[in-house]
Amino acid sequence: MLAYQGTSSTVNYDPCLASIISKTKILVVEGYLFELPGTIKTISKACEEARRSGALVAITASDVSCIERHYDDFWEIAGNCADVVFANSDEARALCNITAEDSSFSATRYLSHFVPLVSVTDGPKGSYIGVKGEAVYIPPSPCEPVDTCGAGDAYASGILYGILRGVSDLRGMGTLAARVAATVVRQQGTRLKVQDAVELVESFALHFEHSSISSDISSDHISSL
Repeated sequence: MLAYQGTSSTVNYDPCLASIISKTKILVVEGYLFELPGTIKTISKACEEARRSGALVAITASDVSCIERHYDDFWEIAGNCADVVFANSDEARALCNITAEDSSFSATRYLSHFVPLVSVTDGPKGSYIGVKGEAVYIPPSPCEPVDTCGAGDAYASGILYGILRGVSDLRGMGTLAARVAATVVRQQGTRLKVQDAVELVESFALHFEHSSISSDISSDHISSL
């Protein structure tokens, strides 16, 4: 998953965008887009088109202050359109409107009552994947951090890859997503080297071919997405 934040200061809904969305399997909405004037209408139309086309809708929370400024808009989209929400622990608590004393585990469980699948990262403490009021803890993948920029997007890409491959083992999918994030964190810069990406894909295939790990949440929860 590659991104360039400076592509445009506005995003308009036009036939070209609608055509692209109609052919995709997952529409990923970057939370920072809520900051752009008029873009929320574009997001709503894009999500509607995605759902008509049978695509999944994923939303990234992006930033606590962004959530606080656009709280109602976030929930309008997340509650009505999102199949997947990605957030870090602080963003998850902001979405839940709870205090810093509340745990990431609690925030994940709360959000998963409203969104089919929730992914909450908590830095070196690990992460959680929530489905239908339950949450699975994912330990962090060991690494010596060099540059944490891009870790959240890297983790999200691992989850999205697992969904696209039809993986139903939440713990296994989260563990491999954590490995993707760790690979990015231990290097300078946000993009995976080609060789690292190839090795991760190979490890994904090998893991799920031979894995006997079962999730704490029944597989039909994720396969129904």
